[in-house]
Amino acid sequence: MMFNEELVEELSKAREKYEKEVSEILKRTPDAEEECITFSGVPVKPLYSPEDIQEIDFSREISFPGQYPYTRGAFPAGYRSRGLHIRQVTGFGTAEETNQRWKFLLSKGANALSFVCDDGSGCRADSDDPRVRGMVGAGGVAMDTLYDYETLFDGIDIEKYSVHMISQTAYSLACYLTIAESRGIGFKTLRGSMSNVIRNDAECLDVIEHCARNVPLFNAGYLDMRNTREGGCTAAQEIAFGTALAMAAADALIEKGLNIDDFNHRMTWFVNASPEVFEEVAKFRALRKIWAMTFKERYGAKDPRSLMARMHCQVYAPTMTIQQPFNNLIRGTVYAMGAIMGGVQSLHVNSFDEALAIPTAFSASLSVRTQQVIELETGITRVTDPLGGSYYIEWLTKKLEDDAIDIIDRIQAMGGAFKAWDWICGEIRDAAMKNQVEFETDKRPLVGVNTLVDEDDLQMRAFKVLQENADFETLYEYSPALAEKQVARLNKVRSERDPEAVKQVRKRLTDTMKAGRNMIPVLIEAVKCGLTRGEFAQVKSKALDMPGGGPYECRPPAVLA
Repeated sequence: MMFNEELVEELSKAREKYEKEVSEILKRTPDAEEECITFSGVPVKPLYSPEDIQEIDFSREISFPGQYPYTRGAFPAGYRSRGLHIRQVTGFGTAEETNQRWKFLLSKGANALSFVCDDGSGCRADSDDPRVRGMVGAGGVAMDTLYDYETLFDGIDIEKYSVHMISQTAYSLACYLTIAESRGIGFKTLRGSMSNVIRNDAECLDVIEHCARNVPLFNAGYLDMRNTREGGCTAAQEIAFGTALAMAAADALIEKGLNIDDFNHRMTWFVNASPEVFEEVAKFRALRKIWAMTFKERYGAKDPRSLMARMHCQVYAPTMTIQQPFNNLIRGTVYAMGAIMGGVQSLHVNSFDEALAIPTAFSASLSVRTQQVIELETGITRVTDPLGGSYYIEWLTKKLEDDAIDIIDRIQAMGGAFKAWDWICGEIRDAAMKNQVEFETDKRPLVGVNTLVDEDDLQMRAFKVLQENADFETLYEYSPALAEKQVARLNKVRSERDPEAVKQVRKRLTDTMKAGRNMIPVLIEAVKCGLTRGEFAQVKSKALDMPGGGPYECRPPAVLA
């Protein structure tokens, strides 16, 4: 990279001597690991030197933050000019309860918002459907109608706060646009984002196309690699699968007449920060580099924004344990530090009680405070790419880059990610099985579960005492009354809407989908008429000839938990 041959040769001899010395020490050390492997299975040495990165070209492959290929960060000044988005995933009960939680989080210093629907996708049947009994408002917020969206956003300044909708249905977008329109916010200036998971689906592509043409600042494409990573895939697979899906979507959208720079700058990543801190830092750096090089060299993108991989990160959930639950506060802090040193734009720190229930105001506020302590007290955010230049980090970044490109090339040889989807799913399943076996055989330590187990769990005892004596909610308990409340809200909309107008707009929506035209303009009219999300799912299933014809078939296979 910047070392002459004489120095490299000298270092090589010194390394051989050092490694021999370390080998002798480890032989005399009980239980010493002869080989260390990262969370993703990458073997690593005990020490790295300039010799390991001598082939890396600094100017071409690393450069400076905010400059191609963006390895060191998307923006020149990092967090100094663009503060970290503190965004806690929220969603429970009806829109009223979640709106109250939003306002609580903002009062504690959160500066971005998100909500998750109660099926994780926003595509389920309406709340009075027998098939969703027990689901309504239990694992997210129930959002059946425009009325629910209006309630959720009541008192929320969507021009001031960045809002992310964890929903992959066009129905959510239509409701959001309708709210913006009612507030006099022009679509050309409207910001926001949604979990429109990239998939081979007309709805997904219609959302991106409509926003590219009409809502240019809305992040309409979503690469959900966090869930695949938590399913067990490696860091290199996380990069590769997401990039390959983006390439497949780009190919489809270009066929629709769009230019790569019309939409690529509004593709965002949902990524994971796992326990392996340095591997995660390297992963984020490699991801930015691969994204920039892919869309500049393979697609000819000219807008610098199209080459910036922007990421929302959620810390790793599978290691959030019921046992010794306060350990989760430590885990969340460490994982979050890895994400921040890796340069993500937005972050969610899992609450310590997520293995037990939906986070309470108490636990969610601690997650917000975790990010604030890191940002305000540690000094980590003062320097852009603080681990850049580390021999280990630079070597590992290059290693993950090479591995990810090999996977991308293999997917492209199969015809792209949409055609290679079954193979990708198989790879994720294999990785998930390997991951689980490592935990169950104690090969991968998890404090409190398979190592350092406390039979008389003092932390859990302390938590129970807190539950019994606190004058605030310490563990969320779901009430069936919330479902009854939501059904009443749904019935209110149905009783007040014009049945004939709904009938007509349903027919127009069906005809639009069957003709292959973009569904969003008509869908906006439909939600204003009172069309529910379950009814939209039925229209879509029928119009697009989905198997079974029911709303559950509207869920694409791209969200892997």
